[in-house]
Amino acid sequence: MKILSQTRFLRTMILMACAIAAMPSQLLTAQTIPTYDPPPPTDPTIRGNNCSTFAPDLLSPVSKKAITTAAYPTFLFFVPTTTARQVQFSIRDRDLKSIYRQTFSLSGQTGILRVVLPSAPNIKELAMGQSYKWEFSIICSPEDRGKDDFVVGELQRVTFVDAKSPSQLTLWERYRAFEYDALMVLDLLRRSNPKDRLIQSEWELWLVRHKFGDLKGLPAIK
Repeated sequence: MKILSQTRFLRTMILMACAIAAMPSQLLTAQTIPTYDPPPPTDPTIRGNNCSTFAPDLLSPVSKKAITTAAYPTFLFFVPTTTARQVQFSIRDRDLKSIYRQTFSLSGQTGILRVVLPSAPNIKELAMGQSYKWEFSIICSPEDRGKDDFVVGELQRVTFVDAKSPSQLTLWERYRAFEYDALMVLDLLRRSNPKDRLIQSEWELWLVRHKFGDLKGLPAIK
């Protein structure tokens, strides 16, 4: 019964996210819902082709600048075909102080890797309203990290309800935060229910809507 309730809750989250995405543009302060545009080769925030077929990338509704309501957020990264056997994720505060850094082993499989900032005594939750720098690197050569393929970006934690700020967030900011968090829920749901066609359909729809359509069919890296 508990599992059924959780599934219904997660499906509700998905449907709410889809409803928000379908809202008229004027409700989003007259701004067009952004779509993902692959950065040009000269973009200093992303690099590939050292040991990978493509550069890694963050799955986010608004490129590499994410907004979340989570104290310990989740990140989804596209891992291309690569000869590397390790990747590394790190996140730092605005003073460039390290919050978390972890290395993960690869089996050579391309797909979507889920990285969760763990809730642990030695890891502080993200501060409200503060921006953080994150980096995801494919370690092409452990002896020369300057050859890493990587993607870097920012993440900010926000809240929908703040008693100290009557104005709170704009609707646009609410949309961005909600859709990012809803994507993390959708990914968790598809990993838990790999044969559910509705969930898979919603996942592929999100990818296409944000110009990640080429990633359809890629497995979840565990």
